[in-house]
Amino acid sequence: MKKFLMAVVMGFISAAFISTAGAQYRIPLEGVFQFPDAEGTIEVSDYPSGIAQQEVTVEVRGLRPNSVYTAWLADGPERMQGLGVDDYSFRTDAAGNGRFIAAVPEGELNRWDMLEIAYHPTGDPADLENAEIALRGDLGLYG
Repeated sequence: MKKFLMAVVMGFISAAFISTAGAQYRIPLEGVFQFPDAEGTIEVSDYPSGIAQQEVTVEVRGLRPNSVYTAWLADGPERMQGLGVDDYSFRTDAAGNGRFIAAVPEGELNRWDMLEIAYHPTGDPADLENAEIALRGDLGLYG
């Protein structure tokens, strides 16, 4: 009886691990202002059961080549928070493509309206005064 009970419990644990790992959402990013041809996607993946975090992967195309960008969570123009770990930055390649990956606490994306990608013409991700929003994705499409 103990072996049977242990097998049932292990089966439930395995099923939970398989069913929650990798649940994904895709949200489009659209170019704004001086970047009308830029585009990208935000992909949100759940970590395996027991880890209360999600992985956010941002992939972009059509941006300025070999340039610095940062990723921000936004709720109107007054409330913003960097996505991931400080300095929230990534660099595009010679073709203007880039990829940024961050971990966030589970449920964090529900607290924000959008994800924005900012271009830093000076190459300094801390220079927010000269930054320009290049891409925007509606987090209301999440979940």
